[in-house]
Amino acid sequence: MAVNEALREFSIEGRAALVVGAELPLGSAAAQILAEAGANVVLASQEPGNDNLLKDLSKKVGALGRKTAVKTQSAITRADLSASVDFTVKELGALDIAVHVLDVPFFAPAEATDDIAFEKVIDNNLKTCWMACQEAGRTMVQRGGGVIVNIVSIMAERGVPNASLYAAAQAAVLSLTRSLALEWARKNVRVNAIEMGWVEDERSPAVKDEQFSQSLVKYLPEQRLLKPQEMGGALLYLVSPAAAYVTGQSVAIDGGLLCRV
Repeated sequence: MAVNEALREFSIEGRAALVVGAELPLGSAAAQILAEAGANVVLASQEPGNDNLLKDLSKKVGALGRKTAVKTQSAITRADLSASVDFTVKELGALDIAVHVLDVPFFAPAEATDDIAFEKVIDNNLKTCWMACQEAGRTMVQRGGGVIVNIVSIMAERGVPNASLYAAAQAAVLSLTRSLALEWARKNVRVNAIEMGWVEDERSPAVKDEQFSQSLVKYLPEQRLLKPQEMGGALLYLVSPAAAYVTGQSVAIDGGLLCRV
């Protein structure tokens, strides 16, 4: 295969994409990566109240020459997720790619975590992703295909003290990804995941807690936190025709962290 032909396999020029959680650092990076690669993008929020962040991001996407639109929503509300999918089809003419960055971190000792916290963590990290996949998947199945990428934490595969509930929710999303991939494989809908290591995110203790951050960075193989845009290569591969036979997989962007015993 010639180089130019191979590179065309990575093109998503003109594809219609929906990014849920676009106001988050990883969601913003995902939207810009998709736009830079040629996709038109609808920017949907994880939570309402982030209009300014979404509008600023929309300007950046628009500056790349791509069609873009903003949908303020609450990802914990199924009607909102369904409306965002319908809005994407209306604005962009299709839904080819859905990227879900649905993440509400939670860190607390297990013995001090009550049922209210349990429900909140599961609802905001697992249930949201389940509903987002379901709504996007329904449309993709009806239209003959599509690609879903769920962004998760590497805590889906590694336990962390004081993060047992959050890690369990992330692991559930990873299992959901694999199961949906099998269920929709013959319907031309691919479902994959990207597992992110410790990211530069102001909501994370890796940034908020100076003492924890210093200890963590010393432990990390590359001794630094991940930048959101470093997910770009993996995301572009998974949503492109180059990955046409890749489904039910997860790609870890973690600087080698999962290699540790």
